[in-house]
Amino acid sequence: MTVLSIQSHVVRGRVGNRSAVFPLERMGIDVWPLNTVQFSSHTGTPGWKGASFGADHVADIVGALDGLGALGSCDAVLSGYVGDADTGRSILGAVRAVKRDNPSALYCCDPVMGDKPAGFYVRPDVPGFMAREACPAADIVIPNLFESEVLAGSVVNNLADAERVTAAIHELGPRVVIITSFSPPGEERTGFYLSDSGKPWTLMTPRLPFASPPKGSGDLFSALFLGNYLKNRDAPSALGKAASSLFAILEASQGSGCLAVVQAQESIEKPPRLFEAAMAYKARR
Repeated sequence: MTVLSIQSHVVRGRVGNRSAVFPLERMGIDVWPLNTVQFSSHTGTPGWKGASFGADHVADIVGALDGLGALGSCDAVLSGYVGDADTGRSILGAVRAVKRDNPSALYCCDPVMGDKPAGFYVRPDVPGFMAREACPAADIVIPNLFESEVLAGSVVNNLADAERVTAAIHELGPRVVIITSFSPPGEERTGFYLSDSGKPWTLMTPRLPFASPPKGSGDLFSALFLGNYLKNRDAPSALGKAASSLFAILEASQGSGCLAVVQAQESIEKPPRLFEAAMAYKARR
């Protein structure tokens, strides 16, 4: 299996492709990393330096791969942070080209826009692009809680809200929707809300004592879920495996400030503690 991963790249740290490529390769999946930026470290680091490559760069690289006749061997496209809507449209051009040559290929979109409590940290044209263009093209969308509310135009305070919000995102186009950083009222754990063609599932894990999770954990989860889903095409099972691997890596990352992807790499294939998705209560009625 092969994944075209179109994301940012940092020299030091684990965000974007630096968070996604190695775990997918550790799972036995070939990865074609197409970097939209190259920075010294993530942009929250004092004194970071680097350059963005932009829409033309993405289009040129994909066009060259297309000229080689390579895109038919690609099984999925994975995207994360998008610097601007034009770059996003180049990514969608790549998705169309891959699906033209391999109609069974998947597009997994992590619609990076912001988080709570900080709010948006992308350019103003990105949220509209994600809702009106990226989500309709995607098979799998993995927003965090804040991003799910932006896409659906509705807040999530409980399970019923999560069901309504994921239904609204399904109407945009994707078959699989996963809300990350999800925690119902009264729940001391944190986790995920999965809607697979409208069938709801939840998965909860203990909260680890981070003031805030290491940068790149969302990028890591999206890669872990996609890799597992490509192998079994079973969303609840892929969620369980991905969440278990993520928890183990986060646990190993405590005190380091950076995701321990290499140090805890055995957990990618064989997480020491397994968490399973449970069907949400509305589906049991």
